[in-house]
Amino acid sequence: MALYYFTADYSGEAFSGMVNSPQDREAAARKLIEAVGMKLHNFYFCVNTGQIIGMIEGTGSQMSTLDMVIMASGAFTCVEAKEVISASEMTSCMDAANKVMSTYKAPVSII
Repeated sequence: MALYYFTADYSGEAFSGMVNSPQDREAAARKLIEAVGMKLHNFYFCVNTGQIIGMIEGTGSQMSTLDMVIMASGAFTCVEAKEVISASEMTSCMDAANKVMSTYKAPVSII
C-alpha cells in the first residue's frame, strides 16, 4: 500500500454549509476513505485557507476513485494527492539508483 499526502480546497458553498450546520468533517472523510478501501492516518484543517490536509494509505486506483467521488460531490474546488515515502525508503532508492546510474547516458547538448 502507498501512503499519500493529500490536500483539498473546500468550496464557498461547502463552508456555508459547515457554518450553518457545524459538523465533524473528519468523521465524514474517514467514512468515505474507508468506503473505497483506504485508511485515514491524519486529518487537519489549514487556518485561513479553506483547505484540508491529511495522510491516507491505499492503492493508486483507490486514490483515483476517492478523487473522483470528492470532486463529483461539489464540496471541493481542488484535490491533490502526492505519494510519499519514508526517508529510509528514499535511501534505498538512492542505493538502487547508484547501482544503475552508469547504464544511463544523458542527452548531449548541441550548443
